[in-house]
Amino acid sequence: MRPNPGRAELLALLGAQPEATAAAASRSYLDRRRDLLAHDPDWRRPEVARLDDAFGRLSAAADVERRLAGYRPTRVRIGVGAATVVVAPAARGTTEGDFPFSDVERVHVLTAFNPRSRALRPHENANRQRALAGRVAATGLPSWPAVGGDEKNTELSIAVAGLTRARARALGAEFEQDAIFEWTPAAWSLVPCDELVTPRELGWRVSRVAAPLPDPLAARPGADAATTAAGAALEVALAAEAEAAEAAAIARARDQAGDAPPAATDPAEPGQPAASPAGPAAPSGGSSPAAPSTPSGAAPAAEAAPVSPADEPASPRPASAAKGDASTTPRDHGGANE
Repeated sequence: MRPNPGRAELLALLGAQPEATAAAASRSYLDRRRDLLAHDPDWRRPEVARLDDAFGRLSAAADVERRLAGYRPTRVRIGVGAATVVVAPAARGTTEGDFPFSDVERVHVLTAFNPRSRALRPHENANRQRALAGRVAATGLPSWPAVGGDEKNTELSIAVAGLTRARARALGAEFEQDAIFEWTPAAWSLVPCDELVTPRELGWRVSRVAAPLPDPLAARPGADAATTAAGAALEVALAAEAEAAEAAAIARARDQAGDAPPAATDPAEPGQPAASPAGPAAPSGGSSPAAPSTPSGAAPAAEAAPVSPADEPASPRPASAAKGDASTTPRDHGGANE
């Protein structure tokens, strides 16, 4: 099977230079497309389709780069046995502490929360994370519960050993993540699920907490009552935290719309029926995006690609490379982070 083309090959197909900016690649794409259609106006030709697909892949990669540009390194907690290992990014080439996994070459930290940095409601994220946990369990590979984020945002995650970077990327792409984490004895890396985006390699430092990190999504067979109760408490705390952020967003939206809640009515006089309480307002906002373990954060606005001229036939835009270019079947080993 022919491997997916790299960035240089896609730019060459557009007629752009290897180091072309997004704006220059867009201009080359439009010029090349206009030339093709000038000789034959049928936009469904294979040559036009390949051109559109190349530009679509480059555009999808540029979107991921913009979202990751605002990424701030965050800590990840991983439950290893009876302790919790806290991994924090450090300067590149720096390692401090012990890599806690014996006979393991690399560990990938994956999440299904907030696809494409779009904040979902707590129950939606929980359902997605259960689906990811099922995919990981089906591989039969060792895994550990994990939580990534900072003081404001938290994402449930899974640390998995035994995946290749390509398999981990594919699994992350399957759950619409921009990136995953990869931890080795030498580096802590942010690995975009789109192969056209360059991974960011950092160092790491580790500390330990002498308490287990419960897995709130599943009570393992044989778990004692204390562990099960702690897992349920963590799940409730994370859900309450997300619900509070959602309620605050709804309140802000009401204030901006001038939709103040109705004033309380006076108690009914004796013999008079009580007034019916007002029904709940429909939600109008969501919680702010969580920090990545699949990382999130919007990047500064970049140059927008010009749209196709109005006098040219519109052509369907190809799907995002992060979702469609990577294999999403990790069952034979076993994606985010890479």
